[in-house]
Amino acid sequence: MALLTSRIRRLLGPSPGDPFPFPPPDLPEPPHLPDGTPWRQVPFLALDLETSGLDPATDAILSIGTVPLDGDRIRPGQAWSSLVAPPSGHPIPERSIRIHHLLPDRLLGAPPLRQVIPLMLDRLRGRVLVVHVQAVDHGFLNRAFLRTYGVPFRWPLVDTARLASFFAEQPLLGSGTGPHRSLRLPDVAKALGIPVDRHHEALGDALLCGEVLLGLASRLENMGRGTIRDLLRAGT
Repeated sequence: MALLTSRIRRLLGPSPGDPFPFPPPDLPEPPHLPDGTPWRQVPFLALDLETSGLDPATDAILSIGTVPLDGDRIRPGQAWSSLVAPPSGHPIPERSIRIHHLLPDRLLGAPPLRQVIPLMLDRLRGRVLVVHVQAVDHGFLNRAFLRTYGVPFRWPLVDTARLASFFAEQPLLGSGTGPHRSLRLPDVAKALGIPVDRHHEALGDALLCGEVLLGLASRLENMGRGTIRDLLRAGT
């Protein structure tokens, strides 16, 4: 384990002031669900990140929002969000500020990522993660887990962008509203008749992601594909 931790340290490079502990003994295990479990019986957690850019190697997480779903019921009363302080000396590009409007002074006093990730993980316990565009969110979460716990981020995940793409590739399944020409979260939501509000705000986009999941999973179920295995195969 010491050799593995040392190797990961070298890969990530130095991170002054950012502790690199061993994985705690109570680090939760990803949920293991039988393939035939109906998706409506599965607990989910919709998550969105706002970041300073799209490259996990050079950019930083600036805010996290999560909304739990118990099967087909969204639990907005249990929604959670947190701003995240960027690493010292990390500039926030103007192009990203124009998107998420997170000015540097809003992040003053925000907790560092190493304190926020455990809070997010507590909410993820026992739940399947839901994001929009896995390549972005998973990359940032993986780097955060390596820095915080020294282990990669491995969790069952449904990507609503990939799920929307699955319908776009199969016109018979997507015929309810026609193929989704754009896979942007607000465009997919609008195609499903879901109102769009507070786009590019972590909590608002997490809620929208959860609503999109319900719309697409219901459509998949109507075609006789209603298990968590069906959902993960179409949305991963």
